[in-house]
Amino acid sequence: MEAPTVTVRIPPDAEHVPLFRTTVAGIAARADCTLDEVEDLRMGVEEAAVLLLRQGGGDRIDLDVVIGEEALEVSVARAAMATDPIEEGTFSWQILSALSDELRLEHSEGTGRIVLVKHRNQARDPAPAVSPQAGAAGNSEAS
Repeated sequence: MEAPTVTVRIPPDAEHVPLFRTTVAGIAARADCTLDEVEDLRMGVEEAAVLLLRQGGGDRIDLDVVIGEEALEVSVARAAMATDPIEEGTFSWQILSALSDELRLEHSEGTGRIVLVKHRNQARDPAPAVSPQAGAAGNSEAS
């Protein structure tokens, strides 16, 4: 079965970018992402959209969110772009890299696309159990 995809299109105007943030946050929350993962995706999608807005061209910006079993793949794209929207090593690249587990840039047939992948629940490793007796023994040794 193919992973479900949610698509949202907005005019190329900064006032509509919050729709992307809200959409991604809602999807991530329903996909059982941690609060940190939700925030990373919200900030990442905004950064990607702003980068594409600066490039100009096209009559819309597209957001696609693929809801996989282990990860969310978030793609922000803008048509009619002459160059790649971002170069590796820039401050924006560092921000996007810090907010995502995987980051790809795609440019084909005039469409620039920034793809962020966030694996779900990466930080949810169960904490090691500490028995009360081990803690008590440790305290008696310190005396």
